[in-house]
Amino acid sequence: EKFNLNQFGASLGGPIRKDKTFLFADYEQKYQRHGIPFTGLVPSVAMRSGDFTNDAFGNPRSGFLVNPNVLGATNTNFQCDSSGNPIPAAPDGSQSAGVSCNKIPQNLLNPISQKLVNLYPLPNANNAALGYNYVNAPVRSLDEGKFDVRLDNNFSSNDSMYARFSYDQAVSYVPGGSPGLAEQSAFGSNQGIQNHGRNVGISETHVFSPNTVNQVSAGYNRIFDYITSQGTGSCLARSFGIPGANLGGASCGLTSTQLDGGYWSLGDRGYTPFTGGTNVFSISDSFDMIRGNHDIKIGGTIRANQMNVKATGFQDGYWIFTGLWGGEPMADLLLGLPSLAIHDQTFNGDVTGRRWKMYRPFVEDNWRVTSDLTLNLGLAWNMTTPISEVANRQADFNPANGQFLIAGKNAGSSAGINMDWTALEPRLGAAYKFLGHSNTVIRAGYGIYHDSSWSMGAQGLWQNPPYFAESDAFAFGGSCTFATAACATKFGKTPSALSVSNGFPIFNAPPDPASFTGTLIAQDRNYKLGRVQQFNVNVEHQLPGEIVLTVGYAGSRGSHFTTFGNNINVGSPAACGSVSGYTLGCGAGGASFGVPYAAFPYSTISDIFDAGKAHYNSLQIKAETKSRHGLYALIGYTYARAYDNAFTDGLGTLLGAPYFPLPGWQKLDWGLSPINLNHDFTASIIYQLPFGRGKRWGSSWNRGADLVLGGWEVTVIEKATSGFALFVVDSNNASGVNFQNNGNSLNRPNQTCNPGGGGSLSQFFTTTCFSAPPAGELGNASRTPLSGPDFVNTDFSVIKHFPIRESIRLDFRTEIFNLFNHAQFGTPGVDFNSPTTFGVINSTVNNPRLVQFALKLAF
Repeated sequence: EKFNLNQFGASLGGPIRKDKTFLFADYEQKYQRHGIPFTGLVPSVAMRSGDFTNDAFGNPRSGFLVNPNVLGATNTNFQCDSSGNPIPAAPDGSQSAGVSCNKIPQNLLNPISQKLVNLYPLPNANNAALGYNYVNAPVRSLDEGKFDVRLDNNFSSNDSMYARFSYDQAVSYVPGGSPGLAEQSAFGSNQGIQNHGRNVGISETHVFSPNTVNQVSAGYNRIFDYITSQGTGSCLARSFGIPGANLGGASCGLTSTQLDGGYWSLGDRGYTPFTGGTNVFSISDSFDMIRGNHDIKIGGTIRANQMNVKATGFQDGYWIFTGLWGGEPMADLLLGLPSLAIHDQTFNGDVTGRRWKMYRPFVEDNWRVTSDLTLNLGLAWNMTTPISEVANRQADFNPANGQFLIAGKNAGSSAGINMDWTALEPRLGAAYKFLGHSNTVIRAGYGIYHDSSWSMGAQGLWQNPPYFAESDAFAFGGSCTFATAACATKFGKTPSALSVSNGFPIFNAPPDPASFTGTLIAQDRNYKLGRVQQFNVNVEHQLPGEIVLTVGYAGSRGSHFTTFGNNINVGSPAACGSVSGYTLGCGAGGASFGVPYAAFPYSTISDIFDAGKAHYNSLQIKAETKSRHGLYALIGYTYARAYDNAFTDGLGTLLGAPYFPLPGWQKLDWGLSPINLNHDFTASIIYQLPFGRGKRWGSSWNRGADLVLGGWEVTVIEKATSGFALFVVDSNNASGVNFQNNGNSLNRPNQTCNPGGGGSLSQFFTTTCFSAPPAGELGNASRTPLSGPDFVNTDFSVIKHFPIRESIRLDFRTEIFNLFNHAQFGTPGVDFNSPTTFGVINSTVNNPRLVQFALKLAF
């Protein structure tokens, strides 16, 4: 792994008019190149032509592949002649009797599929133990330029202002694994990303008197992204002959193709190309008056938010090949027989313009009760409107009655979502000099904050009918290929008609919600803003040697966090009501129940709900020295526990296997948060060595000796943490519940003992503590039953100061990151259904030792 960074910058500032106008500007440019190692599984040369005698590593395959065209026959294996050549297939896909083999006849290979398979790179490695036969280290690049300009001006002794403009422009290339359209995952193709940020701020301060001041501020902030995949604009799906994939509009690339069995994906990732970002306009005012022992502030903020996005989920189509038909995903791809096909279309335009506003008045009093006690008392009211869309392109599936609320038709501009008027934000704080001693201070505080973004990323009510259509074709229960295949004409099987050659259907009009096969979006009409209560108390004491020791407790309680991506149209586990004594996820007394929205039997209903909760408690210890004898040190340690109930973001983030919305989900899903670190230690030390002019030793050295031996400084930054929580899942969900959490229907395994953690790379935890739950049942394991690898890192630098003149200095820096080349390991495999990777660590998360040199001129 290689890393290269070139970075330079400059700043300039000074008065334009003495005591009147000051101008400051800075500029920074960065050129970063980072070699990223990838490993993956790609088809062998023989497999590309239909020969599956051996697997991708060249090992003989056990058993025979199935010819899906003759399901129902006595012998469904592919047939070869006595010379080992595949027997050509008849028009119905059947073959004459021969010898069972693993070779697909050439006339059964789909021509579109062969073009897709040829996009894979050739194998260049062979590591069956870790599951890869291809390695590559493409370069990730980032070119970024940014600058700031600030102008301060004093109009008079009573009026002053400042204005600032900030600019950031970044262009990056993010590789997906191979030079072409084969990538590590269906959402990881080679991408070109352009990010730009603009920020303008202006403030005016008016002094009415020494005790009365008013400040008014206004600002504008813009962040916009342009993301493309490698095939964007190429219209490869159309040129490959895939019907219905390229419709113009948002994209014209290559269908995203995902394979099970560990194989790399093909095509362009979903949700690209993406063009979108936010514009935020704000104005605020704060009136500050000191009256006696009170410092009173009264003011407020008005913020207008815009999010403009051009994106569709799978505008060029999406296929999954699972090995359903022949037992081998790559064989299914060559036969052109996917297990799942999805395609998205938008109506009335593919650009959405979302709008919401926030009004937040406040009052605050800093009250000096006595010389030893100060109180901070405040109250704000966060009034944030629900999202509307500029052309009313929003519709909400109302979970309360199963009806659609369409903006501008049978609902207001927010599609029936009500305003949250309950977001009050009190502030309480206290600082107390213990018994009047200035070297011991007790501080405590409590406050409530709210999330006023409402943004919901790339998904939301604008992706509901009648403004959005999705075709979903499944072959998971299928037992036959085509209507003309022998399995249908001779053996009476029902054909699925799902094939690469059929491509994707095209909607010529918005779909009827009752027949919509995609994901319906449902948002609770009384949705509340996310709420966080924060509280802390700490004792700060100055020890001898000017060491300040702080010991405290900090905690928080979060509620009404957004959960999104969970299917609420689910019934009970199959074991409910049929297995004696089974109650997990069942109704009262273990009773079974069906899906709540039977009128939409084909739909996953994804809920936007404010059901997320989180708790955090911590003991925090910090010791800090003042810079004394050239030494500064800051040492901190935190012991903490963080829990949540798996509030998902709807963007694919894995938070384990939540059992929401089954009965008892609040308790079943409660577990360690992904941010949980039981132990977190940091230390930062800066030491100016006591050698050279003006130092303890060498104060009388001549200039030559001082130039060589004086002016040295060393720094150390040490960080050591325990591991983050691990979410153990079972991707073989045989419970009968279609959870569809962020596109995954996951179960958990059963847990029979403490799995531990911190073992070897090949078995980080005791995998035998987990077992598959019986069919129809939920696993009883905790959502987060253990934690991942610890993290230890040391950064070290040596700096030599070269004084040139009194106000000019040149610094030469040698910086070493990960000084001891300590390996920091990634998380182990957590899918119980993947026994070859379950509990196995095969990645690292930090750079090896890196050394860089830099020159800095200070003047």
